[in-house]
Amino acid sequence: MTCERIEELLSAYLEGGLPPDERAGVEAHLGGCPDCAELAGLMKETMAAAAAMPEIEPSPALLGRLYGIPGSRREKKRLARPVFEWLTRPALQPVYAALTAVFVVLSFVLFHPEGRGIRKKIDVGLHRGAATVERLWAGAGTLKGEVGAFAGQVIKSFDTLGLLGESENKQ
Repeated sequence: MTCERIEELLSAYLEGGLPPDERAGVEAHLGGCPDCAELAGLMKETMAAAAAMPEIEPSPALLGRLYGIPGSRREKKRLARPVFEWLTRPALQPVYAALTAVFVVLSFVLFHPEGRGIRKKIDVGLHRGAATVERLWAGAGTLKGEVGAFAGQVIKSFDTLGLLGESENKQ
């Protein structure tokens, strides 16, 4: 066995939790390796010192104060920080990321040495986009008129053929 493997098994060995075959392997290694044997001796001393320490039972007053800490923190938190709790919600993290990206781009545009040219390109792009939207809006208006006229012709044709009942005809 290697020294690293012995270090992994040493606690279980000292506590008596190893199977017999691994226990024999650890003992054989400890017999031939002075460094691991020294480590095992130090661990035995530490375990004996820890076992010799008395168990201290906390007083009921101390236990009461310790159990009261979460409640007092909850009250302080409730009174002092409702705004900060709202701002630190995980659901707002994408919003903060988007705002950060906007601020980075905005600072680049405003403070870049060639910022005037960049702002001019953005302005031209916005005006072209607005013109495109206006053309689409105008086209949608004519399309709406054409659809309305077509619907009127269909209703007139259905009425002529007598396919509409009384209730549909009044519309």
